[in-house]
Amino acid sequence: MRIAIVDDNTNEQERLSGIIEEWSRERSVHTEIDLFSSGEDFCRVIGDKIYTLLFMDIIMDGKNGIEAAKKLRESRTDTLLVFVTSSTEFMAAAFPCHAFDYVIKPYEKERISEVMDEVQRTVGKAGDYIEINSEKLTRRIIVSDILYVYSDSNYCIIHTKSGEQRVRISFTQLAKKLMSYPSFMEVGRGTAVNFDNTSHLSDTACVMINGDCVPVSRRRIKAVEKAFLSRQFNKLLEEGE
Repeated sequence: MRIAIVDDNTNEQERLSGIIEEWSRERSVHTEIDLFSSGEDFCRVIGDKIYTLLFMDIIMDGKNGIEAAKKLRESRTDTLLVFVTSSTEFMAAAFPCHAFDYVIKPYEKERISEVMDEVQRTVGKAGDYIEINSEKLTRRIIVSDILYVYSDSNYCIIHTKSGEQRVRISFTQLAKKLMSYPSFMEVGRGTAVNFDNTSHLSDTACVMINGDCVPVSRRRIKAVEKAFLSRQFNKLLEEGE
């Protein structure tokens, strides 16, 4: 989940991002947080970056939060917008921006956790995605759609439920993005699988839900078996919550 925080108070930026990072660890949800100190700074990246969630301070010098949010809505209607304010008097003016929620300062852990839980219910883990900048294009790939990936020279082949994509990125860079999710594991040199899309393990391979067999390094087979069983157990716990 990519999150933007726009707040001209550095201390409050850090307070909010710290609460979100703690929530992410507790819920095992992957988040990437970008910080902006003004509405102008945020508006400069609107065309380049896609955010799942935006915390927007209303009262700021220069372009205020409502103006910046209106600029966002010109091109992005799917970003969940949470207005942040020290007073409720601006809520009526913020209404046309289709806010997801409002948070009254100062930031409190319980309140922010409530917002994040509701965002997670709305977006769902299936909505998590990675972005890959490859050959002047930004590709957005839903994490839950990925079956497995492997390196191919200076490229990586990403096999998804709907087909495969060949992207110019090193396996090290791609693995760094994927390994922050508990369902992924490197099973061989330059190869990683998504256990959530793995049907079962054979003696030498991960058998994916589409029938593909992804070879497992002989020296890693025991570790892969242990990690796969652990992931299946944790999924059962998550589904039972």
